[in-house]
Amino acid sequence: MTTTTTFPITDLQRLRTRAAKLAQPPADGPKRWSKGVADPMKILAVFKPLWIRDGHILRAYQFRDGMGNGNGVVWAMPVDADFPEPDECPRVEGVFLEPPKPPVALDDVMKAIDGDGSPWSYVCASLLARELAEFGAMWHGCGWSEHAILGENPFNAKEGDTPTFDPAAWQWNESEPKEWKPEVTEDGNNVTVTFYTYSGLMPEGIRRHTDTFRKGSYCFKSRRKDIATGPGGYVF
Repeated sequence: MTTTTTFPITDLQRLRTRAAKLAQPPADGPKRWSKGVADPMKILAVFKPLWIRDGHILRAYQFRDGMGNGNGVVWAMPVDADFPEPDECPRVEGVFLEPPKPPVALDDVMKAIDGDGSPWSYVCASLLARELAEFGAMWHGCGWSEHAILGENPFNAKEGDTPTFDPAAWQWNESEPKEWKPEVTEDGNNVTVTFYTYSGLMPEGIRRHTDTFRKGSYCFKSRRKDIATGPGGYVF
């Protein structure tokens, strides 16, 4: 049997606001990779249906370039393992800024996450993974934080982030969704989280995010599709 549950965007927005505040690094700090001051375990605590698996902990490194730009990286690792300085770690080659990775860190931070199995827990996992990926991001380093989660056609929204220009100037790549609210579909052992975002970061667009889970795991595969593209937008 297939069941679908929708959620109001106000619930998601509240979690995002709290998580983003906790992930924000201090303005001052070393102009290189260093150990993060902000604690990613506090971000996890925002998402009540989720928790860390026994024997693990989340650790973070922070990067600053000295011009107000920054990025971070969060790793899941054994709680009793040493947390080495960035210069003592191997680097993840082929990845932006080649972040340091402790040898004992898991490849996917979500492998260390467990939860209560509710539909809401999978929404939380989708958000948590993105907030951790945005950990410590500043200015040019920001990406996910420039997306506003949608609960209705953004051209009809009375407030908040809305597209620029007239709707007629937009190019739709498929029909307008019948349901804009974030939703979770459960079908056997498969769980799918679907939600839409608007971002004015060039290219301006409306995007559908689809995260696919297997029940009992909070690791997921994610797909993103631009369902509409606007003629405007901004750059940092």
